[in-house]
Amino acid sequence: MQLTPADPHTTTPGPTGPQHTPAQTGTDQSPTTLSTADQVTVPDLAPVRRGPRRRALLIAAEVVASTGAAGLMVLHAHGVDVDPLDRIGQISGLAALQSRFALIAVIATVLVILTARVRWRAYAPVVERIAAATAAGLFSGLVAGAVVVALDGTSYGLHATFGDSGALTAIAHYIEQHGTMEANYPPGFPHILAWTSQLTGQPPEYALKALHIGITALFGPIAYLTWRRLLSPLWALGLGIVPALPLIDPYKPYTNLMLVVLIPVLLLLLRRLRGITTRTTRQVLLSGVAFGATLGVVFLIYSGWFVWSAPGFIVAALVLCPWRTGWRKALLLVGVTSAVFVVVTARHLYGLLLASSSIKDTYFYWDTWVEPAYIAMWRGDLPGMDPGPWPPPGELGGVGLFTLLAVVGLGFAIAVARQRSAVIMLVSVFVGAWMLRFHFGSKMYAEQAVQLYPRSTAELLYCLLLLTGFAVHYEVRRRMAAGPSPRAGGQITGTRIVGSRSAAIGALTALLVVLASAGSAIGDRYMPRTDNSPGLLAMNAQMTQLLDGSCSRYAIEFGRGCYAEGDQAYFHLLRELQQAGPKVGELHRR
Repeated sequence: MQLTPADPHTTTPGPTGPQHTPAQTGTDQSPTTLSTADQVTVPDLAPVRRGPRRRALLIAAEVVASTGAAGLMVLHAHGVDVDPLDRIGQISGLAALQSRFALIAVIATVLVILTARVRWRAYAPVVERIAAATAAGLFSGLVAGAVVVALDGTSYGLHATFGDSGALTAIAHYIEQHGTMEANYPPGFPHILAWTSQLTGQPPEYALKALHIGITALFGPIAYLTWRRLLSPLWALGLGIVPALPLIDPYKPYTNLMLVVLIPVLLLLLRRLRGITTRTTRQVLLSGVAFGATLGVVFLIYSGWFVWSAPGFIVAALVLCPWRTGWRKALLLVGVTSAVFVVVTARHLYGLLLASSSIKDTYFYWDTWVEPAYIAMWRGDLPGMDPGPWPPPGELGGVGLFTLLAVVGLGFAIAVARQRSAVIMLVSVFVGAWMLRFHFGSKMYAEQAVQLYPRSTAELLYCLLLLTGFAVHYEVRRRMAAGPSPRAGGQITGTRIVGSRSAAIGALTALLVVLASAGSAIGDRYMPRTDNSPGLLAMNAQMTQLLDGSCSRYAIEFGRGCYAEGDQAYFHLLRELQQAGPKVGELHRR
């Protein structure tokens, strides 16, 4: 696409409104200057002014496209008629979901291709936004659809009344009876469960199923739309969704989702802090209220990530603060944000601090026996999991290829963009969480307490993947700003390269294939199985007696009955089925 050279006095539209575009694009000159890379820019959009109404309509269109795609996948899953306790039924269900994914993906891609033609190129930016938003919804909708298939015929959510599901439903019952709960546990999700139970007229044990499916379906849209505050559509899809692939967890969907939301919100806060000198006092006050309220809501839903993120974020804030020219406004922003955060979270924050010295996490599970520097994969915290040799044998001194690539991405990000706010924050958060991980891990033996230290794996892995993505992002920006080499035969006007629409088509196509493959693989993990994989969660939901003592539809057809929680006969059945399966843990019909 050919565009005129960038004018240093024009504005470039972005997802958060017009942004001033400096005349030069380069690395940050100092921590007190907001660099070009720290400003929101959207490639392939003409430098024209947009009114608030048009921006609002475009944002609304992305919201509708993303949530609509996720909803369509879940709706389609309810129409899939297979037996989830039969392995062939599971495969057929996944294939049915993939067929709908492929249909919607092909339509979106064709529209992007059509708008690459000269006569329709004016519509290309809007279509690209809608296509990227749709892809994000399709991914998490595919995973949620797989959960729908896995839980077909039962009213329970994943894990029935066992484990965390049982604990959350117990808290929800307590809230319904007393209107409150203990202050030291994040109150967000238990209250949402209690409200869902009241709205639907179902007991919390059954209402949990709707939340497992619904929040899983919204994982992609929420991740994408949060990162859209920072990145253009395809970059928000690539950096907002792909690094989050290992984090989607239908069993406890709200925990990792809060990590995916927290990181871009903190990055937005740091960018606002770095450019605080250009803001009026009123803008600083409004920003503080918005950031404080947003962080407060995230904290109330799941507060654990704040512990791992706090040291690195504080260091990054100290580095990026414009101490010479804007320290008063910076302190005002921090003060207002902190005050609003405390007001929103007061009860839970006080309860958490009050109980911090007395709470002792003694939940030792399989990951607490794993070599502590291994962070290449987060497999959850289910008890008794047997993933085989773990960590997997590594090719270089015990370090696997995936870890090596992630570390190369870390180094590459520092090499090409060490002064960018994103890289400074992500590296700082990674180092802080890394040090806290070993601090808590080193005290395990003496105190006989885990203190959730293995959960830092998720944040460390997420930071590494984001750093790798941002390394690519900044390198692409650098090359586009430099222009194509004469040997390549490309044409450039300003910062736009002819053929950028082809690049958008290629990127969207590749991302759709990745998301389809990952969504199917993740969804398959939650299909009913008899081993200690996440598939056991769906198996328990199918084989546990319902509250009225009856069995689920497919447990009846399975012909082995259903069982009350804690019945030893059920565990004997699981061992028998595991030995009889075609593969370890997989079910089959006799």
